[in-house]
Amino acid sequence: MSLTIAPRALILVLAVAGAAACGGAIPLNPTSPVLLTSETDPTELRAAIIRALEARRYTTESEEPGAITARYQRGGTMLRLRFDYSATDYRITYLESTGLGHAIGPDGNAVISRRYPGWITQLQRTINSEMGREAREAEEAAEEQRNHELAVLEEQRRREREQREDEARERQRDRQAEIEQQRLRTEQARAEAEARRPIIVDHDPYVVDSMVVAPRTRIRSRFGAVQVDGRTRVRWLEGQAEGDIDSTSLGLPQSCRGYFAGTPEHIVRIRRGVDYLRLETDAEGDPTLMLVAEDGAVYCDDDGGEGYNSRIEGSFPPGSYRVYVGSYQPNRSAAYRLLVTAERVSAPAPRVAVRAQPAAPQGPMDCRTVLIQMGHNPVQAMHCQGAEPYCAEALLRAGHNPAQLLHCQGVEPSCAVASLRAGNNPAQLLHCR
Repeated sequence: MSLTIAPRALILVLAVAGAAACGGAIPLNPTSPVLLTSETDPTELRAAIIRALEARRYTTESEEPGAITARYQRGGTMLRLRFDYSATDYRITYLESTGLGHAIGPDGNAVISRRYPGWITQLQRTINSEMGREAREAEEAAEEQRNHELAVLEEQRRREREQREDEARERQRDRQAEIEQQRLRTEQARAEAEARRPIIVDHDPYVVDSMVVAPRTRIRSRFGAVQVDGRTRVRWLEGQAEGDIDSTSLGLPQSCRGYFAGTPEHIVRIRRGVDYLRLETDAEGDPTLMLVAEDGAVYCDDDGGEGYNSRIEGSFPPGSYRVYVGSYQPNRSAAYRLLVTAERVSAPAPRVAVRAQPAAPQGPMDCRTVLIQMGHNPVQAMHCQGAEPYCAEALLRAGHNPAQLLHCQGVEPSCAVASLRAGNNPAQLLHCR
């Protein structure tokens, strides 16, 4: 028996056989169904298929309800597919192609290039990915919203924290400012109190709280009061120096020696400030002298005048001053006269050193004391603030203006004193710093 094959059929058979022999073609599965894991809105599935086709560079040729026909065309390769979809699945059906080796094998089954299944798989993955896109985008949007809300909340917390810190710093600044204001008020009150105190030669004040006089309190004296102003030259007051109250029991320092009565012997009232006033006892015994200002500042002297007599001298602002004349020994009584005068001592009073006591080390005189002794206005004592004591004494005794005391701040004492005694200008004291 003979077999006759048409030339075109022969070529086709040979082509299929050659492709199968070379392993370049595989049986064509014309339809690739995909079952969805859950029921899906067909509209969402259609949108996923359209996006997948665009992503894989397919062009939509036609569309009808539940079906889309698309074409892929690149170079000499063309592929047409149909996509049928429903709420539960979708199917990809092969329609035709060129350049993919599509043919009918000897067994009557179609074959196609090995690349075809990979393209279908890529389409399925892209469709599946696009189907979850809205959920992912929604989740990403929700995550972004949560992150945004957290960022807003964190920013709000940061601002609140910064606001609290700013408020705390502001409160701290207010506290510091209040402390500074309080310090300034205290210094001002101290300065005002200092201004109201007398500047006593060679005697620093010792404030005793129990000696403070309450406002509008009337003070009585044993032997009378005296009014003093700038025209007062010489006044004599008489009394009896006696007492059995030890000065230490009054809270006075050791420098306030003697025994006093509980009531002041005299009251000295000064209407206007007196640049210089001297109180000095004249008695046969050994009197001690104590001057007490209204604010409780106490000034004491023993043997500062002639012989055993006592002397207190200096600049007095307006006010009432209590004068106590006591005895160096207890239960001793002696008549005395108290000199109240604006005349300065012309020469140092002779001293009688009967009670042997260790000599105190000689130090610089108080700047305010030197200033008053040199005849300057007590108001100029404000320039003494911060001045080195030895330098201040040398500068004033050299006849310089008290305003020059600012050059004595922070200087080395011996250098400053040597420079001033050599006749140098106080401005040259900068070399002694």
